[in-house]
Amino acid sequence: MTSENVAEHEAVESTATVSAKAVDDQLIDELVSRAQARACS
Repeated sequence: MTSENVAEHEAVESTATVSAKAVDDQLIDELVSRAQARACS
């Protein structure tokens, strides 16, 4: 594997990690909002 291939693989991996974290954060926000809405009802 060349250094270019390694760098490309690492870039894809870090992008996937960032995307997964963004999805996790959105899901957490949604669940918290739903819980708060039910608590206030």
